[in-house]
Amino acid sequence: MDRTTERSSRVVFSLTVLGLALATATTALAVDVRGRIRVPSDFGHTPPEDPETARRDHYWSQWNGFLEPRPRGFDAGRDLAVVLTGAGELAPDQPPYRLANGGLWPTTMVARTGGHIEIQNTDPVSHRIYADGLEALSDTPIAPGRMRPVDLAAAGHWVIGDRLYAHVSGHLHVIDDLIARATVQTDGSFHFANVPPGTYTLKVFHGEQLVHTQEGVVVEERELTIEPFALGGAPAGDAP
Repeated sequence: MDRTTERSSRVVFSLTVLGLALATATTALAVDVRGRIRVPSDFGHTPPEDPETARRDHYWSQWNGFLEPRPRGFDAGRDLAVVLTGAGELAPDQPPYRLANGGLWPTTMVARTGGHIEIQNTDPVSHRIYADGLEALSDTPIAPGRMRPVDLAAAGHWVIGDRLYAHVSGHLHVIDDLIARATVQTDGSFHFANVPPGTYTLKVFHGEQLVHTQEGVVVEERELTIEPFALGGAPAGDAP
């Protein structure tokens, strides 16, 4: 190997090592954030004005002419969205959105303006998900096992339905400053993965409403555990 080739190889090798070091440093900065929501036993239980509405809940509890259907129970993992907002880019490794067990999971969805989401159909049947006023989410069929990408150009709130199954419903919030979405469990515990250090606002959405806001969540270069907090009282207001 001549000297010119050797020098070139060293330069390439040095750039490769530097790139690896920067990538490692960037990855090391991202940390996990964990917390838990205390959900009152009566949270989310609003009796429907029309008794027939209660019967058109989920297909496994619809009125069959013999047995009274069971009321739909509240599930924090299905019904709540917990997010961090602030300055910066959307963090990687966001939890997925799915069609599962005959409905959307979770039913409350939050995305970032100018980004996109993907809805994976894990049901054994096709769905035709749509949102009136949102052209990107028309009622194109989603076959079993397929994924539907949805580009989101503008901020706003949309109600989601299914042309094939009236019981399928949800809410989509598109906001400008989304940093991360949490994976939420049935017991109210939540987990954000790979959040960059910074100061954020934690928000909890339930359906069409913003039900909790917590300012000044400081994420440093170590895992953060947020003190448990309770949902209750009047909602924080309709989401933007």
